Amino acid sequence: MVGLAVTLASWAAPAWAGKLADDGYGDDPTHPLAYPFEAAAPTPRHDRGYDMTFGLRLRRVSVPKSLLDVWFFDDDDQDWAYIEPRPRIRGTALGLEYGLRGPTSNGQFYAEWVDAAVGDGYWDDVEQPAEHLDGEYLAPSAALGLVTLGANYAYEAHLVRTSETGGRFGASLLAGGGLGAGVLVGRLDRWGPDAQGNPSYKRYLDGVPADSDKRVPRVYPLVDVNVALRADLGSRVLWQVEGGLHTMLYYGTTLSVVL
Repeated sequence: MVGLAVTLASWAAPAWAGKLADDGYGDDPTHPLAYPFEAAAPTPRHDRGYDMTFGLRLRRVSVPKSLLDVWFFDDDDQDWAYIEPRPRIRGTALGLEYGLRGPTSNGQFYAEWVDAAVGDGYWDDVEQPAEHLDGEYLAPSAALGLVTLGANYAYEAHLVRTSETGGRFGASLLAGGGLGAGVLVGRLDRWGPDAQGNPSYKRYLDGVPADSDKRVPRVYPLVDVNVALRADLGSRVLWQVEGGLHTMLYYGTTLSVVL
């Protein structure tokens, strides 16, 4: 009986092996597994030494309260005059990014709109001795924001290479920086104290027309210092979570496709 079983097994084994090979099981893979969206997003093929990417970026920017405290009083200061605290400076940056990606070097070029989510409020500059009734009341227009252009460089340190996962996944850390410029759009209406001693916030609440448009610079330099964690999905999609300095502090994300 044992001899018969061995004979049958040796006779049937080639058939099983052939079927397993036909089904794609049982032997070592020689090619990466097919990407689920191969038909819709075929693997980019070119003879360049770098990839081109195009993506959408979203960032939340802000100026720390502690930094503004250097120049302006707030409601935690003694004898603060207004009923509400000083407004916060923050905003949402939405933009497009074009990238050039080499083995370890990345060039990133962006254009974005920074929507200034700054409410109206009382601004009282720090002075000695303190005078809490001489501050300005500022009210931004609905379209206040920045139109920006800039370029960054980032060094990429690979944690997991796609060649190690059959082309399915990669992960890396990026660090770098760059420069840009932003043009201010919109206006800041300004109220000041009057000759009768009425503070600016009272004149605003009384419905008095604004004294003027606050004269602020229209062009601002942008300094970028960036750190990011990037995921490479099948060498077709790059998704990164990032943070750092975009003149203001920021955190955000970028989603790009490889062209």
